[in-house]
Amino acid sequence: MNNYLLIYDPNLDESERQNFFEKLEPQPQQFIAYEPENWDQFSESDVLLLWVNDEQGYSMLRSIPDQGPSLVFLPHPDLKMIARSLNIPSSKEKAFRLFSESESIPNFDLLKINEKLCMNSLVIGDSLSVLYDSFGKSFFGNLKDRFSRFFMLFRKVDLKQVKLSYLSGEEEKTIETAAMGILAVPHCESNLIFKRVIKDSGLDDGLIHVILVSPKSLFSIIQFGIQHLFFPIKGSTIPEFLTYISTSKMTIESQSSLTFAIDGEELQGEKIELNIDERKVKILPGFEKLKEKEFKQKEINVQKLPTGKLREELTRRHLPWVRHATTEEFKDLFTILKQNAQASSSYLVLMALSTLIATFGLFGNSTPVVIGAMILAPLMGPIISLSMGVLRQDDILIKNSLITLFWGIVIGLFFAVIITWITPLKVPNSEIVARIRPNLLDLGIAIASGIAGAYAHSKEEIAKTLAGVAISVALVPPLAVAGIGLGWGDWNIFWGASLLLGTNLAGIVMAAAVTFLILGFSPFRLAKKGILITILMSVLVTAPLALSFRDMVKENKLIQKLSGKEIPHGLLRKVDVVGLNPLRLSVTILSDKELNQGDFQAIKNEIEEKINQPIELELTLGVRVFD
Repeated sequence: MNNYLLIYDPNLDESERQNFFEKLEPQPQQFIAYEPENWDQFSESDVLLLWVNDEQGYSMLRSIPDQGPSLVFLPHPDLKMIARSLNIPSSKEKAFRLFSESESIPNFDLLKINEKLCMNSLVIGDSLSVLYDSFGKSFFGNLKDRFSRFFMLFRKVDLKQVKLSYLSGEEEKTIETAAMGILAVPHCESNLIFKRVIKDSGLDDGLIHVILVSPKSLFSIIQFGIQHLFFPIKGSTIPEFLTYISTSKMTIESQSSLTFAIDGEELQGEKIELNIDERKVKILPGFEKLKEKEFKQKEINVQKLPTGKLREELTRRHLPWVRHATTEEFKDLFTILKQNAQASSSYLVLMALSTLIATFGLFGNSTPVVIGAMILAPLMGPIISLSMGVLRQDDILIKNSLITLFWGIVIGLFFAVIITWITPLKVPNSEIVARIRPNLLDLGIAIASGIAGAYAHSKEEIAKTLAGVAISVALVPPLAVAGIGLGWGDWNIFWGASLLLGTNLAGIVMAAAVTFLILGFSPFRLAKKGILITILMSVLVTAPLALSFRDMVKENKLIQKLSGKEIPHGLLRKVDVVGLNPLRLSVTILSDKELNQGDFQAIKNEIEEKINQPIELELTLGVRVFD
């Protein structure tokens, strides 16, 4: 562009001004020192290159007439808010080159808040004050304020009841909701949050872009901040607690005073009116050229705004760390849990069939068959129902769940004993032995499975993963092994498998109850008694599990210490711990020669010397043959 006028701040250093003026090519038609505007001297065809500060720039933008001259801003030490809004390059040379290479200067929407010009953003709510710098403060002063407001955010967050009235096409809509804060901009390009979550926006689309922040917990805010602001995922969807509305006009009202900031200037009021200025103003921004297309009005997540009872509940107290669900939100879940707590004919038939399959699979030493029994087993349903009953102190749900579990266990033991009596096999195999020595690892599996079961029940879209939860916790196989122990009259097998079954029950109930609590299905004051009971149950089973885990660790260390080690008589291979009290080892030794009875005793002594304790030894001899 060859024809332009340059308006400059007369307070700038004179030598700096002259040095910059001399570099301009082409030279402006005229150099004009800024003064209160007299727009009569400019025509619509004029282009004004502005080297001014924020105060002067705002004054010009407020007073420029409709169809006035085009405006181009240069960076100035005190042009901060306007520079941020328009993405003005930090270098005057770069900004001038952008101007000189521009083919045209587009129309630019000006946002007005209560008839006050807003170039960058409107921020409503104390909780969102971390998003803006206080007006007139230094960089370090603003930084200190932001840190202070950020840490306050997690100590006390309140949602306020607000009433929104806005145009949606030709229709005027009204919504009474609750929000932690509201953010509005004239375009999405200059604001980080809008750029990350809203993909399309025009500089001259005639729309105000508004985001309402209505979280149900502090945790959801932290999760959003990590995912969208610090580690943005391309193509990720806008979270449910953010509502986006683009409109040409909006009114925000509250019964109490609202704290809001227009371009960082803090104000108070009970009613805030937003509209796009009717004036057509041409301003050159520093953004990359936007694709020329029609930007249509949008509404996202409006139906998920808190209304009715949920709005009242969220505004009654400070925002909790975890969300509190309302009766409407978990009505369907309670219906499912109450059905699962009933000992229906389908439940009893499935318990019988799954136990039969599991028992046959155990005797056949077949892992795939045992897994099939786990998928078919219906025990997970009443256990999850029991955890919710304990959490909410629902006596009927607890009673029905316990009765259903009792009959399921009785049927399982009955059919396992019957199969054991008619089966001639009397020796425990690896599938049976694996379920008679539970330890802390099994409790960990039960806890993780309880969390997964509760979460899957609470989320309809992932309920299909319940089969995977059933496989992970394996409730029916230990029940079948306990039945096998009864059928054989082997109390070690019975009590070992019963301990594993009890571990699974206690771990699932405790973990599922805590998960439902975190998901907001019960207030803590109601849940604390049930949580304490489930924790006590888990502690009771922890003691024998800890002892078993200690023995497991001891066995592992012995195997690690001996396996693959050379002793004078050969190489130790395939070391197994048969028993700990007394210590009994099964060892294969690989030797270069045949060994006699005296050598066997020497090998025993060499192993005892290596581990520093007496042993009973079962020895298998392997002889290496060389060509």
